[in-house]
Amino acid sequence: MSAKRKASAVNGQTEREQWEEQQFLNGFRQVKEHKSDIAGTTGEMAGIYDRLKKLGFTKGDVKWAQELDEKDATEVIATMARRLRIARMFGHGVARQIEMFDADRTPADERAYGEGLAAGKLRKDAANPYGADSPQGQAWQRGMNNGTEFINKDLASQFEPSGDELIKGSEDPEFAGEEDLEAAE
Repeated sequence: MSAKRKASAVNGQTEREQWEEQQFLNGFRQVKEHKSDIAGTTGEMAGIYDRLKKLGFTKGDVKWAQELDEKDATEVIATMARRLRIARMFGHGVARQIEMFDADRTPADERAYGEGLAAGKLRKDAANPYGADSPQGQAWQRGMNNGTEFINKDLASQFEPSGDELIKGSEDPEFAGEEDLEAAE
């Protein structure tokens, strides 16, 4: 080894080996940070799934919604037709429901309204896919407006007790209000 190489070696490592070690340790730290982020995100998602489960929805329902969000109707119908074919192979009763995939007979205005309603509820881009002056365009816009109004409406107050109601209704001293604690002493 040359004198220059020896001078740059630390603990018997060449500069190249030092650089490789540095890259590995930085990569290890980054992977560890990402795994921590994933664990936190997974925990948050578990909490969301638990809330939805209490309302009667499953992880499978969320997966189905993601498929609907990502695929167009033709792809979804083709998937369902294949699944019905498989159900027929198994003699399952759902296979007798094939007529649900017949041609869509929904009037164009109603279909446009439904598309706009969904776009508003999902906070999607407000770009009207129909001509603004056309009946479908106006129906889509009404749906978009109604969907946006729906998703912005505060419905929680109707179904979740307020902080005061939680305190008054609690028998557990750990959750009692200050007045209740003073009275208990």
